[in-house]
Amino acid sequence: MIARRDFCALLGLSALGLAGCGGEGVGAAATATQLRVINLIPNAQSIIVQLDADPPIVSGLAYQSLTGYINITQGLHEIKVSVDGGATNIIDTTFTFLSGTQFTFIAYGPVEAVHSSILLDTVILFPDGGTFAVRVNNVATGSLGLDVYLTPPGVDLTETAPVIAHVVVGSLSAFVAVPTPTDTYELRITPTGTKEVIYDAVGVPFGDKSLAQIIVFGTGSAKLVDAAVLNIDTAGTGQVFQNLLSQFKLLNASSIPLVNVLVDGVLTLANVPFAGVSSYQKVAAGQHNISVQSSATPGADLLTIFANLPSASDTSIVVSGSPGALQGLVLSDNNLPAAVGRSRVRFVNASPDLVAMDVYVNFVKQFAGIASNSASPYTELTADTTVGTTYEFDFNLAGTTNRVLQLPVTITSGKTYSVYVVGAAAALQGVVVADD
Repeated sequence: MIARRDFCALLGLSALGLAGCGGEGVGAAATATQLRVINLIPNAQSIIVQLDADPPIVSGLAYQSLTGYINITQGLHEIKVSVDGGATNIIDTTFTFLSGTQFTFIAYGPVEAVHSSILLDTVILFPDGGTFAVRVNNVATGSLGLDVYLTPPGVDLTETAPVIAHVVVGSLSAFVAVPTPTDTYELRITPTGTKEVIYDAVGVPFGDKSLAQIIVFGTGSAKLVDAAVLNIDTAGTGQVFQNLLSQFKLLNASSIPLVNVLVDGVLTLANVPFAGVSSYQKVAAGQHNISVQSSATPGADLLTIFANLPSASDTSIVVSGSPGALQGLVLSDNNLPAAVGRSRVRFVNASPDLVAMDVYVNFVKQFAGIASNSASPYTELTADTTVGTTYEFDFNLAGTTNRVLQLPVTITSGKTYSVYVVGAAAALQGVVVADD
């Protein structure tokens, strides 16, 4: 694993003038130098954080978990982050910590394209009574600008403006004073200038005269995001509030010419043709009954898939086989941007007649024995960032040199692709989908 020095410090000093000095707020006033850590690396089960050559200050910090403030010594420190027990570092950077100040260290993005940032939490800011102050840090790689709404639960977004607008990826907004008509809020996030909700959470608390920062991060979806609310207080409290939304799309690899798809009894997709792939559909996160019907005989379920669609995630569902023998395959999609100069690809055997297949990339075996109704793991391939790079993907009967399908495919850096083999044995075809 390659150690990375990918780091930015976001100090947020523009907060110093907000709300004047007339309030009686709870702005942090640290006497020791302190650091808290949050793990937002979606494919890191846990991380270890070490300063210099000292023992780790954090061990076994799970994804979407955070520490409170930890006392550290002031001055220049090397910060190292490991996901493999300390054998190698995916982050290796330096930062000078000022005496008597508090900081938040954020590790985010996938392991293969990891980033980090540090926020200065110590501010001279005292919100007035009846208000709290909040700022937003956008670390959702792959996102553009984001608008953030804080409202009493259920307020129509078309009737309100964002609290903080156009927070681009990698940036930290200034603090904004928000009135407190309620103890808990509905937190919603949209792409800048739209009312399309890509994050929704209810029951998010903000105390009177409190300070907080909202960290917006990616979890694997091409569009949906998640968020953590970190309080700026003496202890460094905070938590991740799970997105209430998920999304899925469907590929019709069955012998039925056109299919309809219902989610919990509600028609969601209509007339999906053979080898057709829908766009992603937003639904509530959680368990769903996904029913497949022939468009020629609406109302008659041919297949029901019980799928758990996780928070802020993308899922692909493949339907293959013939009426009376339909089968479903539920795939978790990783649509976070791949590393620069790389593209993420997986291969799916969606042909009921192809018992197992081997996959060759430019004539070199990449995967062996992918069974019918299953998929390979993702692999990363080098790819040009502008015109793309063309590969030959060959699919052989498993364990033989008998090629059953040949596909020339051009892939682009930073993108994620699924390559499906569909159809009957005598008429196999490929379906290439850019998932993000």
